[in-house]
Amino acid sequence: MMCVMAPPQDVAALQRLATAVIQRRVDLGMNKIDVARAAAVQINTYDKIEAAKPVRRLTYAKIEAVLGWAPGSCADILNGATAATLIEQDETGTISPLRVEDLAKDVGDAVQDAAISISDDLTAPQIRALKQRAVEEVMERWKARGIDRN
Repeated sequence: MMCVMAPPQDVAALQRLATAVIQRRVDLGMNKIDVARAAAVQINTYDKIEAAKPVRRLTYAKIEAVLGWAPGSCADILNGATAATLIEQDETGTISPLRVEDLAKDVGDAVQDAAISISDDLTAPQIRALKQRAVEEVMERWKARGIDRN
């Protein structure tokens, strides 16, 4: 049987992933053996991740599930992301791979792009103010609905 390894990554990317995995493990109050067992991988395989060595894609997927990361988070970090996307579970059991700050940024960027595309009269400071106010309004509405996760 052929072992499919993750594509080669640069040392900095693997180290960034290792740091993120270690930090998340510590935040969850888990030791290496806890994570390896929960992911159903050998401890030496898990150790490779924390030692900034590449492992199979399937192993990354197993680790993501244990760490509460959205699928593909390890690949995202290896490709330049600075953090993983957490899967958050609310009191109803609904799981959301979205982070509030990411969604707020998307809302702000959409408002900015829309303002630029429809108006020739708005100045850059006015567009920035509109963007900021739109993000604040969305955050206030989320907070009123109990969605505040900051």
